[in-house]
Amino acid sequence: MDWIGRKRFMRIFVTGGTGLVGTGVVKALLAKGHTVTTLARSEQSANIQTQLGATPVRGSLTSPDSWVGEALTHDAFIHAAATFDSDMGDVDHHLVKALLKAAEALPVEKTIPFIYTGGCWLYPEAPVIPITERHVLEPLPEFAWMLDSIEQLHSCPNFLLTVIHPARVVDKGRGFIADYAKELLENGEIIIVGAADTHFPIVQSDDLADLYVRALEHRGDGLLLNATAIKSATAQDIGKQVAQALNKPYQANIITVQEAQKRFGNWASGFGRSQRMQADRAHDKLGWSPRYTSIEDLVRISLET
Repeated sequence: MDWIGRKRFMRIFVTGGTGLVGTGVVKALLAKGHTVTTLARSEQSANIQTQLGATPVRGSLTSPDSWVGEALTHDAFIHAAATFDSDMGDVDHHLVKALLKAAEALPVEKTIPFIYTGGCWLYPEAPVIPITERHVLEPLPEFAWMLDSIEQLHSCPNFLLTVIHPARVVDKGRGFIADYAKELLENGEIIIVGAADTHFPIVQSDDLADLYVRALEHRGDGLLLNATAIKSATAQDIGKQVAQALNKPYQANIITVQEAQKRFGNWASGFGRSQRMQADRAHDKLGWSPRYTSIEDLVRISLET
């Protein structure tokens, strides 16, 4: 850890550095002067991270023993990756087990800020009353494994654990709003899962990344944060805004949750989970104030290339 003036700069290890969450996190950390090491499964991922200014370490989530020791030589750790395969829970549990084993070799006095990425799909349906951090968790069955991982990480005295539950994340050309635009342009209709009035909380990836940086520099322990820029917008309202931005007629193809599961996997049932969510704790404790706070903002940034 380096100090320049009164500013503390950290060496931070990030998983998922090319993902929708992780890309923004890497860029935000580098912009604040931190040094970032990323896990890179492929040469393509390594090249992308190198171009951003990070230092890639070749390895995979499925074989953590080869890199977790090096990862814990860093000042902080951010876990923003999941395989989204049918065995993603087993993969994550194996990673957590490897991290805990590697942490046994750390000096007792060493503490590492550790951010674990959860998600709004760990909460129940909440189409009327917005979800807060005080809500009882009721995860989709396909993500219930996250609760075990969080509990295990919280038990490690060397980790200062913060759990962030992002809303549905969007960015330039990435995320579900960009998917809506692609579907409308290519097929003349937007695919909506479940119902047109399904509610989604949403956050833009750069805004989310700002919260990760704030949480990391805060060095809290046992902190739980929701991350959303707007409490909710319906699938239909978002779709109509996309159609308007593209100057196309709005047309929706509403499919069942079961059909979504057949197309994408069982985890896709989350696309039909109707939720409102708020992020007052992030605002109050860390001064987080996202920039993109309207459907119009989020559609505009999602349609940029």
